Amino acid sequence: MILTEKLTISFNRFINNIVFQFIFWCLSFVFYIFLVGKDNIFELYLRVTDSKSEYLIIITISIITAFLFSFIDVIFTDKVNRLFPIRFVLFIKSIIYFISAFIIVVVISIPLNRLLLINNYQDLLLEFPKINMPLFRFLVYFYILCFFNGLIKEAVKKVGPSNFNSWILGLLNKPCEEERIFMFIDLKSSTTIAEKIGHKKFSHLIQDLFNDLAIVDNYDGEIYQYLGDGAIISWSLKSGIKQNKFLQSFFIFEKLIQKKHRYYKRKYNLIPQFKAGVHVGKVMVLQVGKIRRDISYNGDTMNTAARIESKCNELKSNLLISAELYNLIDNKKDFTFKSVGEIQLRGKRKAIGIYRVKLK
Repeated sequence: MILTEKLTISFNRFINNIVFQFIFWCLSFVFYIFLVGKDNIFELYLRVTDSKSEYLIIITISIITAFLFSFIDVIFTDKVNRLFPIRFVLFIKSIIYFISAFIIVVVISIPLNRLLLINNYQDLLLEFPKINMPLFRFLVYFYILCFFNGLIKEAVKKVGPSNFNSWILGLLNKPCEEERIFMFIDLKSSTTIAEKIGHKKFSHLIQDLFNDLAIVDNYDGEIYQYLGDGAIISWSLKSGIKQNKFLQSFFIFEKLIQKKHRYYKRKYNLIPQFKAGVHVGKVMVLQVGKIRRDISYNGDTMNTAARIESKCNELKSNLLISAELYNLIDNKKDFTFKSVGEIQLRGKRKAIGIYRVKLK
């Protein structure tokens, strides 16, 4: 089951990346034609292609580019990037971008029937278009767009896909109210672990754990923020309650850690455990900051979820949820719920009902 979950994450990311790349490069190539008019490579080399529509060629090239860049992203994973200096990775990526541009030019300029007849690199060089000003402009334009491409992807990772769309459309300039589920999840005994294995090894442990936490994406969970050795995960009320995805995500994450217990035991000499508190309520979502901007959720719901998580050790439970959230759950057959009564949380005037949750 865990393998299926991890394959689902990889597959969804790959498909989403292809869709993003296709839309990005389609718009980029159309904008390129708008900028240079008739003096563009699609128009100049159109006479040596079988197609008579430059926009059909753009769609074809965009599909090729989308797959090409998606495979580049598959190669340069976070784990691979950690193995090499960042300057070396950027240098290799720059070379790959230039090679990608030349591949695209070859596909544009050489019809498929002639491309299949090429037997060696010398024949390919004869077919390759001469370096002139239109071609040079395209290569420079393509290279600049490569960096914009990476910038957008990093921005999406920073604020999350849904928030990114709202941010681009300017919907977050004015605070708006949403009803959401928030989970505060935290590594147990993190201080003791850090003292035991050292701060350098502890940092690698956090990286590995947060990479595994990406499994919540299969359950519509958005990682809103990382907090040292913990994280805040958010769901819209509709998606979180549906099939109890907010509960499933926590237990599938626990199963993933248990499945990889040999890896964590061998590398860090421990098996990590997590605790979490979950609450539901209305929050204000807004864009904050002027020099450095960020997407922020504000409201008592966030504070309550954090306070519930802080009670996990005292109540000897890995997962606690509020009574308010418990009452919204329709199907409770896959989980065991036990009320611990009304608990007075720090900073709260009124006591709040809390439930322990275990997987049956």
